[in-house]
Amino acid sequence: MKKKLLSTLLAASMVASLLAGCGNGGNTTTTPSNDTSSTGTQDETPAPAPSNDEEPAPAPAASGEKLYVYSWNTELGERLELALDLAGKKDLWDRIEYVNVGDSGIYQERIDQLLTAPDAEDYPDIIAFEAAYIMKYTNSDFTLPITDLGITDADLTEMYPYTLDIPRDKRNGSIKGLSWQACPGSFMYRTDLAESLLGVKSPEEMQAKISTWDDFVATAKEIKSKSNDETRILSSNGDIAEVFRSNMENPWVDDSGVFRMDPIMEQYMDLVKTFEQEDLTQKTATWSDEWNAGPSGDSVFGYFGCTWFLHWTIKSNCGGEAPGEGTYGLWNMCQGPMSYYWGGTWMGATSGCADPAAAGEIMKALCCNTDVMAEVSRQTLDYMNNKAAMDTLSAEGVGAYDFLGGQDFIAVFSPLADKVDVSFMSAYDQTVMNLLDPQITAYALGEKDKETAIADFKTAVGEAYPSLTIE
Repeated sequence: MKKKLLSTLLAASMVASLLAGCGNGGNTTTTPSNDTSSTGTQDETPAPAPSNDEEPAPAPAASGEKLYVYSWNTELGERLELALDLAGKKDLWDRIEYVNVGDSGIYQERIDQLLTAPDAEDYPDIIAFEAAYIMKYTNSDFTLPITDLGITDADLTEMYPYTLDIPRDKRNGSIKGLSWQACPGSFMYRTDLAESLLGVKSPEEMQAKISTWDDFVATAKEIKSKSNDETRILSSNGDIAEVFRSNMENPWVDDSGVFRMDPIMEQYMDLVKTFEQEDLTQKTATWSDEWNAGPSGDSVFGYFGCTWFLHWTIKSNCGGEAPGEGTYGLWNMCQGPMSYYWGGTWMGATSGCADPAAAGEIMKALCCNTDVMAEVSRQTLDYMNNKAAMDTLSAEGVGAYDFLGGQDFIAVFSPLADKVDVSFMSAYDQTVMNLLDPQITAYALGEKDKETAIADFKTAVGEAYPSLTIE
């Protein structure tokens, strides 16, 4: 039986905190709809209220005790096994009981249930978080500061700062998680279509065609016209959602509990309406089968995507595995109208972790060891959250990617990663964006004017969060 010698007070506090964090009615997976914005990630809830109770230190673990690591797919397990082997810490991998929940839609529900049962054999020691809901856990007493795991500032020097801002407990400033990834975004486009339709022969020329949103719209019209109505610049009207969300100047809710709509979101609404009214996208539903089929044909010119999107979405749906097959090798990247960031996965140790020191060593191997991270990237082409590792690989030519016709994906992403600013993020983001979606759709279709759509959006936010002051 796994020993979790937590006080009754802490267990009760954790239950209360979790219930507060889940007050918005459960966890669901958002299914993006036509002509609307969606991040395609899970619902999130406001951060739990601060607790003034000091957490008892976890009891020491028995030597060799299993460490339960939870995620929603196989990726984290595969990366941990590789990193621990490269770091000469296979003994730690042998202690890990990796639990793949297998469904991101139920992942939070499963974790929430387990965290209220600290004596359970399969109580999580390390849990994975997505950016969309990480604050629910890091702004609570469920997770430990990384300093409690033996991780120091010296271990963090090569990380992109934004990856440390996201898992920071807003109550006291402590960092509660680490990521091995950095996820800056770009515009990924078809080089053959760019040349035949626009006369564009380089990423620099492509960037000049879409350097502003006005330029982007003009180029979208040109693509539609010169392709004889066969090709659109984007697949879904909502494909720009993450770009605009990442460029908000302020979070939806300030420290005083006042909700405001950032002006850039009105620009987003207007652009979606332009796309809809002038028929400039294929009007698919993001992540649908039709949307996923886009990279293998000629109907879609490009996508806004980040580091993981390049490999797991564009490449995996291109219809080939080598140059000359499908559209493999016919892609390039440039920044687009705005720099932005999208997603990522973090690891954090729970307050009841059986062996915090071992958890720290596990996290450091994948997230802090420059040599290990460079080799993980060589083998997987992940863009790692380590500037020195990525600089080394780019200098070695590892970033020259045949899928991109030889373009160095590291050289493209590195300056974009340096630009990422996540000061806009809050625990309200996903829920609020989901409430905005139907209003954007109604406005784009001409069913509501902008003023009515915004008013209805604010009403919906007020109903979801009665404690907020809506401006």
